[in-house]
Amino acid sequence: MRDVLFLSYFFPPMGGGAVLRALKFAKYLPECGWRPLVVAGGGGYHVRDASLLAEVPEAAVVRRAGGRGEGRTPSKALAARAARRLSRGARRLVSFPDIYSWFGRPAYDEARRLLAECDAKLIYSTAPPYTSHVVAARLAREAGLPLVLDYRDAWSDNPFDRPPTPLHRRRAARAEAAVLGAAEAVVAVTEGMAASYRRRLPDGKPAVVITNGYDEEDFVEEIPAAGGPFAAAYSGQLYGSRMPWTFLEAASRFARKRGLGAGEFVVRFAGPVGRKVMARAKASGVRVEALGVLGHRDAVRAMRAADANVLIIGAAPGAEATLTGKIFEYLRAGRPILALVPPRGEAAALVREFDAGVVVSPDDAEGAAAALEGFYGGRGGAPRPAAAGLERFERRRLTAELAELFDNVAAG
Repeated sequence: MRDVLFLSYFFPPMGGGAVLRALKFAKYLPECGWRPLVVAGGGGYHVRDASLLAEVPEAAVVRRAGGRGEGRTPSKALAARAARRLSRGARRLVSFPDIYSWFGRPAYDEARRLLAECDAKLIYSTAPPYTSHVVAARLAREAGLPLVLDYRDAWSDNPFDRPPTPLHRRRAARAEAAVLGAAEAVVAVTEGMAASYRRRLPDGKPAVVITNGYDEEDFVEEIPAAGGPFAAAYSGQLYGSRMPWTFLEAASRFARKRGLGAGEFVVRFAGPVGRKVMARAKASGVRVEALGVLGHRDAVRAMRAADANVLIIGAAPGAEATLTGKIFEYLRAGRPILALVPPRGEAAALVREFDAGVVVSPDDAEGAAAALEGFYGGRGGAPRPAAAGLERFERRRLTAELAELFDNVAAG
């Protein structure tokens, strides 16, 4: 079995969507002949799911970096803690390449130790945070190892999280060009993102698509037919253009039109919900259940127990090329999807391909209410089985694609 140095800030016991891609790759890479040597963040994160630790394979080596000031002098550790107390906006102004810049030095030091102890054939980094890519590029140059960069989100031209000032944007573009210059290949989660990186990679080096997906092992539990009130559920975090304003307005219109009371219709949020969302939900007149941050298996159960699952991407520039990780689990969950997404985007195409629900423009509350009414009329029954062709998004299969890329890159 060959070793791959595997940089991912987000890793169990952290939780949330950012963790799942790295975890599932690490889980199945040993089956494909690669042992992950993981350098992960040791610091705090607001979403935690210790149950995911059970999925880390025995073959993996996992080292934590940056949890309590490792690798830094006391003054630098104190400065890092002070920076993390600032607001997110302030941290974006003073940190580069991102608000996890404090992770860079301890991650580099831990990775150097792993490279000295093991015989890594390749370096893999997943981002965000882009600090991981900067560290990985430096290590690849110093160690003479091939580098594969994995982009869950674009960096310098990210339409949802642009660098805060023109100076930051110029610095990000230069830093990303340097990182791409060190890479042998890029992996992206959507075709739109991969196409952008193909134009920027030197010497025709590949930029391939390996989407997010679902793990069949998360869906082995039998789920009974839905009962009780008609439930529309959203799983994940709410932020930026992914706020539920159109959905809540649609839910209110649907409930009023049908005359549904609190015992007949409920909106469920599985994930962190802020005061602003709860205030708007209360004003809508619809019964809302905030389930809080759930362990991943519990979040999957909530998807499968719902009568409809809600997908929100929004309409920001670039949203057409966005595929949130949860869409694949929604597809596998077998419940109809209300997709508030760009109608001509990649998410809409997936929903239509598998006849999995209704695509509605992100600002069309009336259309979303009509979709809920259609789901209400057809409710009942257990979740449908996986649709034909959906297996191409199974995590074990996707990891095999990554391992094949590793094989090709390592072979030179």
